[in-house]
Amino acid sequence: MPRKQTLFFRPKYPQLAQKIRISSPLEFRRSIARVMADGYSARDQKALVLAQNRAKAQLNRRDLSPQKRMQFMEIARIQVPSARW
Repeated sequence: MPRKQTLFFRPKYPQLAQKIRISSPLEFRRSIARVMADGYSARDQKALVLAQNRAKAQLNRRDLSPQKRMQFMEIARIQVPSARW
């Protein structure tokens, strides 16, 4: 039986993963700025949306502190800019 796919897998692009942080809403906004500074592509948008989805998935945890829950909720509400192709 194959293993179930999760949102928490190894990054395909480690250099991009080093730029993106979801530890706080401020860090996520800084991550967006760092990614945008180097040129923004569809790959970058996909990585930011994936990080945002991981923050949303963390909200399902029962042992999350109220402070962390609020931070993840705020990260989920931040609008990720769309890539121009």
